[in-house]
Amino acid sequence: MTISFYLPFQISFPKPARFRKAGVPISFPKPSRFFRKAGLATLLLLFITGCSSTSSKDDKPAPLVKFTHTLTIKTAWTTDLGGSLKKNPFKLAPVFEAGKLFVATPKGQVAALNVTDGKLLWQRKLDVTIAGGPGVGENVVFVGSQKGEVIALSEENGNELWRQKVSSEVLVAPQVKEGIVVIRTGDGKLFGLDKNTGNRLWVYERSIPLLTLRGSSVPVLLSDRIIAGFDNGKLAALNLQTGELLWEKTVAEPHGRTELERMVDIDAPPLVIDNMVYVTSYQGRTMAREIDRGEEVWSQEVSSYAGLGIDSENVYVSDSQSHIWALKRESGVSLWKQEKLQARQVTAPVPIGNYVVVGDLEGYLHWLRRDDGQFVARYSTGNDSLLVPPLVVNNLLVTYTSGGEIVAVTVE
Repeated sequence: MTISFYLPFQISFPKPARFRKAGVPISFPKPSRFFRKAGLATLLLLFITGCSSTSSKDDKPAPLVKFTHTLTIKTAWTTDLGGSLKKNPFKLAPVFEAGKLFVATPKGQVAALNVTDGKLLWQRKLDVTIAGGPGVGENVVFVGSQKGEVIALSEENGNELWRQKVSSEVLVAPQVKEGIVVIRTGDGKLFGLDKNTGNRLWVYERSIPLLTLRGSSVPVLLSDRIIAGFDNGKLAALNLQTGELLWEKTVAEPHGRTELERMVDIDAPPLVIDNMVYVTSYQGRTMAREIDRGEEVWSQEVSSYAGLGIDSENVYVSDSQSHIWALKRESGVSLWKQEKLQARQVTAPVPIGNYVVVGDLEGYLHWLRRDDGQFVARYSTGNDSLLVPPLVVNNLLVTYTSGGEIVAVTVE
């Protein structure tokens, strides 16, 4: 007799170890030698118990629905830098700054493109695996490596300016403000580095849970403070110059018997607008807090690891099931919910004009009406998945596929 069972994730022990639940990458700290030898059976039992209610049907991407297209999407240009993200699915989002589009690949390439036609302005090949970046500001381009190196390049020509070692891999784009570069590392730390030299100015450390999502939240830098989300479900404000904690608030409380059930990562970047910070967490809530003291304004029981989009009236959320929500910015009241992209691993929503756009695991871009969430257009960027949200640049929507191709489209 053969006994078989279904596990909705993959078992492996890279550095750090990674798992995948329902399409969600999961990490935990590097196991000890004893744990590697003796703990695998216990780990499997833990995950089987924690996932016993998860069905393969729920994880199967929903088929694409038919609808009448009322928008025509046209390709403006495409560029292939030859840096596939398939073996290293890092979320390397393009950045627009000073009229240029900056892109990084896992293979160590950093490039600046003309955003109008996609033509290469400069390109540099670094001897590292890039895991976070690019971050651009104050005439410098920053990337972080899988081995914990932060590298600064000239925005003008890509020449290397300095390197600095931090405590662990850098999975999100370094951010810069007021001459301070803020680095988020995979072991739960924030580093403040001098923009000109890379010298360490301060470090803020948070403990991380046993299991976390494979990724980190990009910190938001303001003129005097940092707003950062952590893997333990906490949102914090720090002094930009010193790293001193100003306030810390809970976005999500861990619940459940297993570590898998208790994951409450803030994996998406908070959004700050009009003295308010909007934040979402995995297996937790989506909420608005005032920025001065972190007091809660409203919250909704909407779990997300993909993230948020925002416009003058609404907050848009791609939840953990790939349902798209529209919530009123002022009150959090739900306006609509689009459920027909179930399990398609959609990106964070991106508002553009009267529409909201998300990308998915099969390389499709989906245009939804901002007023009611109904589909108005669909565009295929190819067969490769879209890991990061599209980037709006003037009248262009720029996407970066897991195959390493940059595709810019417009609405006719």
